[in-house]
Amino acid sequence: MPVPCDILFEDNHHAVVLKPAGMAVHGRSRSTLTAWIRNHWHPSNSSPSAVHRLDYGTRGPVMVAKSPEAHRRLQAQWPLFTKTYHTWLAGELRTTRGHVALPVDGKSSLTDFRCLGHRPWGVHGTASLVEWTLRTGRTHQIRRHAAAIGHPVVGDPMYGTPPIYTGHGLHLCCTHLAWSHPLTEEPLEVQVPPAKKMVRAVQGTFQALEGPGSKWLDLFEPF
Repeated sequence: MPVPCDILFEDNHHAVVLKPAGMAVHGRSRSTLTAWIRNHWHPSNSSPSAVHRLDYGTRGPVMVAKSPEAHRRLQAQWPLFTKTYHTWLAGELRTTRGHVALPVDGKSSLTDFRCLGHRPWGVHGTASLVEWTLRTGRTHQIRRHAAAIGHPVVGDPMYGTPPIYTGHGLHLCCTHLAWSHPLTEEPLEVQVPPAKKMVRAVQGTFQALEGPGSKWLDLFEPF
C-alpha cells in the first residue's frame, strides 16, 4: 500500500494532498499517489483524480478533484494558480533575482526566481537557497532551468554536474499553492512546511542577501 499522505485541504468538491518526496503521482505501482487517492476516497467518491503532476523527488501539494466537473474546472484554472517552490542550488548564485525563459521540450517556459542567501555545503562548497514562481508548467522545469543557469538543484542525479550530492535526495519542494475554488471561485491557499533536509541545519551559517526578504524565509530556520 502507498505511504499515508497528509490532507492539507478538503471539501465536497476537491482536496489538496501533500505528496512526499519519493512517490510518483501516476504509474502502475500500487505505491503511487493515484493509488493512494483511489484507496482513500473509495467508495465515498467514484472518480477522485489528481489535477496535475509533481516530480517523483519533489515534496509538495497536489490538487485532487472529486468529480469530472471539478477536474475540468481546476485544470482550466491551473495556469492561473500561484505555485511557489524553494530549492537549494549547488554553488553561490550571485544573481539576486531574474527569470529563465529557456524552452523545455520545444515549448515556451518561464520561471521567476530570487536568491535568498547562501550557506556552506560540504560537497559543493556553497549552496544557495532560491525561491521560484512557475509561470508555465513543463516537465522538470525548475530542475532544467536551474541547471541552465549553472547551478543545478542539490541532489539532482539527472541535471546535476559532478560532484553530485547523494544525501537525502532532491532538495526541491513546493512551499505554497494558491487557487480559486472550482465552483465558488473563493480564493484559497495552502502552505507546506519544508522537509527537515531543506532546513538550514547549522544555525548561524546562512548568510541572507540584502534587500526585500521573502515571507517564506522563516520556514527554513532550524527546528
